[in-house]
Amino acid sequence: MSFKEQELVELYNESPNFLVNQAVKVAVNQKSITANNSDSIILASIGNGNYWIIYDVDINYWLLPKAKLRIDQYRYETVKLLFDCKDYEPEYHSFELTKPAQVSILANSSEWKLEKRGVLKFINPLKTQNKNDGGNITIGCEKYLTNLPLQPLVYGELLDIYNNNPKLLEKNAIKVLETVNSINRKRAGVSQQIVLEKATKSNCWVVYDNTDKTCWLFFKNNMRISEYRYQDIQALFECYDYQPDYSSFKLLKPAKLISLATEEQKWIVEELGIINFI
Repeated sequence: MSFKEQELVELYNESPNFLVNQAVKVAVNQKSITANNSDSIILASIGNGNYWIIYDVDINYWLLPKAKLRIDQYRYETVKLLFDCKDYEPEYHSFELTKPAQVSILANSSEWKLEKRGVLKFINPLKTQNKNDGGNITIGCEKYLTNLPLQPLVYGELLDIYNNNPKLLEKNAIKVLETVNSINRKRAGVSQQIVLEKATKSNCWVVYDNTDKTCWLFFKNNMRISEYRYQDIQALFECYDYQPDYSSFKLLKPAKLISLATEEQKWIVEELGIINFI
């Protein structure tokens, strides 16, 4: 991993989902909290942990909250042990990372000790609403909110074509599939990062917007998403309201892709898309 501290901060604030597959998911050991000693806080590896550990080439271990972690009053009691929380108020759920916390790995290789607290800056939701001229947009049920600005959406025109004339979008799309190497690495547990490549037939489409630089991933609009297929989709899209018997969906945001610099006609996900199941 080649991330330096400032690069890591910028990437986390702009595209945190890009870091998911590079991170070790951890949670705070509760016994280290009850010891009431900020010098002995221990974090342990756990699949659904609320924090990420990422290390760089200099073997510095950085601690971050997982992307879009909702920090309510209860969770704040733990977060403030790990991060200096600037401007925190109970109703402020959005934040920016100013400085990651620093941890050191223990001899068992599955636990880390907090060395230096990081810094989070919380954001007044009213200021965010005024800035975006409309604030949060509702996705499916009202409980699902995102900080995407209402306008302009660079993918908005493509999304309109997808919803109203999908055959036209497909006609101008590049069909893609996951590469064999990507599938094998994922099955071996080496990586969950999906790599896509050009294919002759596929239900997945890569479409470039009018900048001819940014590309977006769409699914065939009437594709049936089985439980088996759903496992792969989660690495490409945030899935709201999914149930095994829900085959219909509404695409709310295509996934944003980036081309692999060393590979022609291959892509990975930079930002997850959003699907709401019906």
